[in-house]
Amino acid sequence: MAVLFIGFYTMKEATIIFPHQLFKQHPAIAVGRTVYLVEEILFFKKYNFHQQKLVLHRASMKGYESFLLQNKVAVKYVEAAEDLADVRKLLAYLNGQKFTTIHIADVADNWLLKRIKEACAKYGIGLVEHVSPNFLNTINGVKAYFDGRKTYFQTDFYVAQRKQRNILLDAGGQPLGGQWSFDADNRQRFPKTAVAPVVAAIEKNDFVVEAKAYVTKNYGKNYGSADNFIYPTNFASAEKWLDKFFKERFTNFGIYEDAIVAKEYYLHHSVLSPMLNTGLL
Repeated sequence: MAVLFIGFYTMKEATIIFPHQLFKQHPAIAVGRTVYLVEEILFFKKYNFHQQKLVLHRASMKGYESFLLQNKVAVKYVEAAEDLADVRKLLAYLNGQKFTTIHIADVADNWLLKRIKEACAKYGIGLVEHVSPNFLNTINGVKAYFDGRKTYFQTDFYVAQRKQRNILLDAGGQPLGGQWSFDADNRQRFPKTAVAPVVAAIEKNDFVVEAKAYVTKNYGKNYGSADNFIYPTNFASAEKWLDKFFKERFTNFGIYEDAIVAKEYYLHHSVLSPMLNTGLL
Protein backbone atom coordinates (compact mmCIF):
# COMPACT_ATOMS: atom_id res chain seq x y z
CA MET A 1 0.00 0.00 0.00
CA ALA A 2 1.26 3.45 -0.86
CA VAL A 3 1.93 5.35 2.36
CA LEU A 4 1.53 9.10 2.58
CA PHE A 5 2.90 11.16 5.45
CA ILE A 6 1.22 14.23 6.89
CA GLY A 7 3.29 15.58 9.72
CA PHE A 8 4.07 12.63 11.92
CA TYR A 9 0.99 10.63 10.90
CA THR A 10 0.82 7.71 8.51
CA MET A 11 -2.23 7.34 6.29
CA LYS A 12 -4.08 4.15 7.15
CA GLU A 13 -6.71 3.04 4.65
CA ALA A 14 -9.42 0.38 4.43
CA THR A 15 -12.06 -0.71 1.94
CA ILE A 16 -15.66 -1.46 2.91
CA ILE A 17 -17.67 -3.79 0.68
CA PHE A 18 -21.41 -4.33 1.05
CA PRO A 19 -23.62 -7.30 0.02
CA HIS A 20 -24.54 -5.78 -3.36
CA GLN A 21 -20.95 -5.06 -4.45
CA LEU A 22 -19.33 -8.44 -5.04
CA PHE A 23 -17.45 -7.40 -8.15
CA LYS A 24 -14.79 -9.59 -9.73
CA GLN A 25 -12.71 -6.46 -10.29
CA HIS A 26 -13.65 -4.21 -7.40
CA PRO A 27 -12.44 -0.62 -7.93
CA ALA A 28 -11.90 0.06 -4.22
CA ILE A 29 -9.56 -2.88 -3.60
CA ALA A 30 -5.84 -2.17 -3.61
CA VAL A 31 -2.72 -4.05 -2.59
CA GLY A 32 -2.10 -3.78 1.13
CA ARG A 33 -5.53 -2.32 1.96
CA THR A 34 -7.68 -4.40 4.33
CA VAL A 35 -11.20 -5.16 3.13
CA TYR A 36 -14.14 -5.16 5.53
CA LEU A 37 -16.84 -7.35 3.98
CA VAL A 38 -19.99 -6.44 5.89
CA GLU A 39 -23.40 -8.04 6.34
CA GLU A 40 -24.71 -4.51 6.85
CA ILE A 41 -27.92 -4.31 8.89
CA LEU A 42 -29.79 -2.45 6.17
CA PHE A 43 -29.44 -5.57 4.00
CA PHE A 44 -29.99 -8.20 6.69
CA LYS A 45 -32.02 -6.81 9.59
CA LYS A 46 -33.80 -3.60 8.67
CA TYR A 47 -36.90 -5.47 7.52
CA ASN A 48 -38.27 -8.99 7.74
CA PHE A 49 -36.45 -9.97 4.57
CA HIS A 50 -37.34 -13.17 2.72
CA GLN A 51 -35.10 -16.03 3.75
CA GLN A 52 -33.96 -16.71 0.19
CA LYS A 53 -32.69 -13.14 -0.17
CA LEU A 54 -30.62 -13.70 2.95
CA VAL A 55 -29.35 -17.07 1.71
CA LEU A 56 -28.29 -15.33 -1.50
CA HIS A 57 -26.40 -12.65 0.41
CA ARG A 58 -24.77 -15.00 2.90
CA ALA A 59 -23.67 -17.61 0.36
CA SER A 60 -22.41 -15.08 -2.18
CA MET A 61 -20.57 -13.05 0.46
CA LYS A 62 -18.84 -16.06 1.99
CA GLY A 63 -17.92 -17.22 -1.49
CA TYR A 64 -16.59 -13.74 -2.26
CA GLU A 65 -14.56 -13.78 0.94
CA SER A 66 -12.95 -17.02 -0.26
CA PHE A 67 -12.34 -15.47 -3.69
CA LEU A 68 -10.57 -12.48 -2.13
CA LEU A 69 -8.47 -14.64 0.16
CA GLN A 70 -7.39 -16.78 -2.79
CA ASN A 71 -6.25 -13.56 -4.45
CA LYS A 72 -4.16 -12.59 -1.40
CA VAL A 73 -6.52 -9.83 -0.22
CA ALA A 74 -6.72 -9.30 3.55
CA VAL A 75 -10.38 -9.64 4.56
CA LYS A 76 -12.26 -9.08 7.79
CA TYR A 77 -15.78 -10.53 7.57
CA VAL A 78 -18.47 -8.87 9.70
CA GLU A 79 -21.66 -10.84 10.39
CA ALA A 80 -25.03 -9.15 10.80
CA ALA A 81 -25.23 -10.07 14.50
CA GLU A 82 -22.08 -8.08 15.29
CA ASP A 83 -22.25 -4.44 16.38
CA LEU A 84 -19.93 -3.51 13.53
CA ALA A 85 -22.55 -4.61 10.99
CA ASP A 86 -23.99 -1.12 11.48
CA VAL A 87 -21.72 0.93 9.22
CA ARG A 88 -21.87 3.86 11.64
CA LYS A 89 -20.41 1.70 14.41
CA LEU A 90 -17.90 0.19 12.00
CA LEU A 91 -16.62 3.65 11.11
CA ALA A 92 -16.39 4.56 14.80
CA TYR A 93 -14.31 1.41 15.31
CA LEU A 94 -12.07 2.17 12.33
CA ASN A 95 -11.52 5.65 13.71
CA GLY A 96 -10.42 4.09 16.98
CA GLN A 97 -8.02 1.91 15.01
CA LYS A 98 -6.51 5.09 13.50
CA PHE A 99 -7.81 4.59 9.97
CA THR A 100 -7.72 7.90 8.14
CA THR A 101 -9.30 7.02 4.79
CA ILE A 102 -12.11 4.69 3.73
CA HIS A 103 -12.67 3.49 0.16
CA ILE A 104 -16.05 2.36 -1.17
CA ALA A 105 -17.63 1.78 -4.55
CA ASP A 106 -20.65 3.99 -5.19
CA VAL A 107 -23.30 2.32 -3.02
CA ALA A 108 -26.27 3.52 -5.13
CA ASP A 109 -28.27 3.75 -1.91
CA ASN A 110 -29.14 7.13 -0.42
CA TRP A 111 -29.87 5.75 3.05
CA LEU A 112 -26.60 3.87 3.31
CA LEU A 113 -24.54 6.68 1.78
CA LYS A 114 -26.03 9.22 4.20
CA ARG A 115 -24.94 7.10 7.15
CA ILE A 116 -21.45 6.65 5.72
CA LYS A 117 -20.94 10.35 5.00
CA GLU A 118 -22.26 11.48 8.37
CA ALA A 119 -20.05 9.03 10.26
CA CYS A 120 -16.97 9.93 8.21
CA ALA A 121 -17.60 13.62 8.87
CA LYS A 122 -18.12 12.96 12.59
CA TYR A 123 -14.81 11.13 12.96
CA GLY A 124 -12.78 13.09 10.43
CA ILE A 125 -12.28 10.08 8.16
CA GLY A 126 -11.59 10.70 4.49
CA LEU A 127 -14.03 9.04 2.11
CA VAL A 128 -13.08 7.99 -1.42
CA GLU A 129 -16.01 6.93 -3.61
CA HIS A 130 -15.06 4.87 -6.65
CA VAL A 131 -17.26 4.51 -9.73
CA SER A 132 -19.32 1.33 -9.49
CA PRO A 133 -18.84 -1.20 -12.32
CA ASN A 134 -22.44 -2.28 -11.76
CA PHE A 135 -23.87 0.48 -13.94
CA LEU A 136 -23.39 1.78 -17.47
CA ASN A 137 -24.11 5.32 -16.31
CA THR A 138 -22.68 7.52 -13.60
CA ILE A 139 -24.37 10.45 -11.86
CA ASN A 140 -22.04 12.89 -13.59
CA GLY A 141 -22.51 11.10 -16.90
CA VAL A 142 -26.27 11.70 -17.00
CA LYS A 143 -26.19 15.16 -15.46
CA ALA A 144 -26.36 16.93 -18.81
CA TYR A 145 -29.45 14.93 -19.77
CA PHE A 146 -31.37 15.68 -16.57
CA ASP A 147 -30.31 19.29 -16.00
CA GLY A 148 -33.11 21.73 -16.74
CA ARG A 149 -35.84 19.09 -17.02
CA LYS A 150 -38.95 19.36 -14.88
CA THR A 151 -40.48 16.07 -15.98
CA TYR A 152 -38.90 12.71 -16.70
CA PHE A 153 -40.03 9.94 -19.04
CA GLN A 154 -38.50 6.48 -19.22
CA THR A 155 -38.97 6.16 -22.98
CA ASP A 156 -37.27 9.48 -23.66
CA PHE A 157 -34.28 8.46 -21.54
CA TYR A 158 -34.18 5.06 -23.24
CA VAL A 159 -34.05 6.68 -26.68
CA ALA A 160 -31.30 9.04 -25.53
CA GLN A 161 -29.27 6.09 -24.26
CA ARG A 162 -29.68 4.20 -27.54
CA LYS A 163 -28.42 7.24 -29.44
CA GLN A 164 -25.55 7.92 -27.04
CA ARG A 165 -24.33 4.33 -27.18
CA ASN A 166 -25.15 3.70 -30.84
CA ILE A 167 -27.25 0.63 -30.04
CA LEU A 168 -29.32 -0.86 -32.89
CA LEU A 169 -29.16 2.26 -35.05
CA ASP A 170 -28.88 2.55 -38.79
CA ALA A 171 -26.35 4.71 -40.62
CA GLY A 172 -28.63 7.73 -40.22
CA GLY A 173 -28.95 7.33 -36.48
CA GLN A 174 -32.50 5.98 -36.66
CA PRO A 175 -33.69 2.80 -34.92
CA LEU A 176 -33.35 -0.49 -36.75
CA GLY A 177 -36.81 -1.82 -37.54
CA GLY A 178 -38.22 1.66 -37.96
CA GLN A 179 -39.36 2.32 -34.39
CA TRP A 180 -37.86 2.79 -30.96
CA SER A 181 -40.15 0.47 -29.03
CA PHE A 182 -41.65 -2.93 -29.76
CA ASP A 183 -43.52 -3.28 -26.46
CA ALA A 184 -46.70 -4.30 -28.26
CA ASP A 185 -44.91 -7.45 -29.42
CA ASN A 186 -44.20 -8.49 -25.81
CA ARG A 187 -47.79 -9.33 -24.91
CA GLN A 188 -48.55 -12.64 -26.54
CA ARG A 189 -50.39 -15.23 -24.47
CA PHE A 190 -48.45 -18.31 -23.51
CA PRO A 191 -50.02 -21.19 -25.51
CA LYS A 192 -52.08 -23.62 -23.46
CA THR A 193 -50.34 -26.55 -25.14
CA ALA A 194 -46.83 -25.17 -24.66
CA VAL A 195 -44.50 -26.50 -22.00
CA ALA A 196 -42.63 -23.93 -19.96
CA PRO A 197 -38.85 -24.33 -20.00
CA VAL A 198 -37.23 -25.77 -16.90
CA VAL A 199 -35.12 -23.33 -14.91
CA ALA A 200 -32.80 -25.72 -13.11
CA ALA A 201 -31.22 -24.95 -9.76
CA ILE A 202 -27.49 -24.47 -9.56
CA GLU A 203 -25.29 -27.30 -8.38
CA LYS A 204 -25.05 -27.41 -4.61
CA ASN A 205 -21.97 -25.92 -3.02
CA ASP A 206 -20.73 -25.67 0.55
CA PHE A 207 -21.45 -21.94 0.79
CA VAL A 208 -25.13 -22.42 -0.03
CA VAL A 209 -25.43 -25.32 2.41
CA GLU A 210 -23.86 -23.20 5.15
CA ALA A 211 -25.99 -20.18 4.25
CA LYS A 212 -29.23 -22.15 4.50
CA ALA A 213 -28.29 -23.34 7.98
CA TYR A 214 -27.19 -19.82 8.97
CA VAL A 215 -30.43 -18.23 7.79
CA THR A 216 -32.63 -20.94 9.29
CA LYS A 217 -30.90 -20.48 12.64
CA ASN A 218 -30.85 -16.68 12.73
CA TYR A 219 -33.81 -15.70 10.55
CA GLY A 220 -36.08 -18.73 10.74
CA LYS A 221 -39.14 -16.57 11.51
CA ASN A 222 -38.64 -14.36 8.47
CA TYR A 223 -40.88 -14.65 5.43
CA GLY A 224 -40.50 -17.69 3.21
CA SER A 225 -38.17 -20.64 3.46
CA ALA A 226 -34.49 -21.24 2.80
CA ASP A 227 -35.41 -24.46 0.98
CA ASN A 228 -35.56 -24.77 -2.81
CA PHE A 229 -32.89 -22.12 -3.30
CA ILE A 230 -31.87 -22.11 -6.98
CA TYR A 231 -29.73 -19.03 -7.61
CA PRO A 232 -26.04 -18.72 -8.53
CA THR A 233 -23.81 -17.37 -5.79
CA ASN A 234 -20.43 -17.07 -7.51
CA PHE A 235 -18.98 -15.78 -10.76
CA ALA A 236 -18.71 -19.13 -12.54
CA SER A 237 -22.27 -20.26 -11.81
CA ALA A 238 -23.67 -16.81 -12.65
CA GLU A 239 -21.97 -16.85 -16.04
CA LYS A 240 -23.21 -20.39 -16.67
CA TRP A 241 -26.76 -19.27 -15.76
CA LEU A 242 -26.54 -16.38 -18.22
CA ASP A 243 -25.30 -18.70 -20.96
CA LYS A 244 -28.17 -21.15 -20.35
CA PHE A 245 -30.68 -18.30 -20.59
CA PHE A 246 -29.36 -17.29 -24.01
CA LYS A 247 -29.33 -20.88 -25.25
CA GLU A 248 -32.62 -22.12 -23.79
CA ARG A 249 -35.03 -19.21 -23.13
CA PHE A 250 -33.92 -16.04 -24.87
CA THR A 251 -35.52 -16.83 -28.25
CA ASN A 252 -39.05 -16.66 -26.82
CA PHE A 253 -38.37 -14.23 -24.00
CA GLY A 254 -39.60 -11.16 -25.88
CA ILE A 255 -42.95 -12.40 -27.13
CA TYR A 256 -43.92 -13.90 -23.75
CA GLU A 257 -42.33 -11.23 -21.58
CA ASP A 258 -45.66 -10.11 -20.09
CA ALA A 259 -47.33 -13.53 -20.04
CA ILE A 260 -48.66 -14.93 -16.77
CA VAL A 261 -49.29 -18.64 -16.25
CA ALA A 262 -50.61 -20.25 -13.08
CA LYS A 263 -47.94 -22.16 -11.13
CA GLU A 264 -45.18 -21.07 -13.51
CA TYR A 265 -42.71 -18.67 -11.92
CA TYR A 266 -40.17 -18.07 -14.68
CA LEU A 267 -41.40 -18.99 -18.18
CA HIS A 268 -38.74 -17.57 -20.54
CA HIS A 269 -37.45 -14.88 -18.19
CA SER A 270 -33.75 -14.59 -17.50
CA VAL A 271 -33.90 -14.42 -13.69
CA LEU A 272 -30.69 -12.40 -13.79
CA SER A 273 -31.67 -9.75 -11.23
CA PRO A 274 -30.21 -11.58 -8.19
CA MET A 275 -26.81 -11.80 -9.85
CA LEU A 276 -26.88 -8.32 -11.38
CA ASN A 277 -27.94 -6.77 -8.09
CA THR A 278 -25.13 -8.40 -6.12
CA GLY A 279 -22.36 -7.71 -8.64
CA LEU A 280 -21.82 -11.32 -9.74
CA LEU A 281 -22.72 -10.28 -13.30
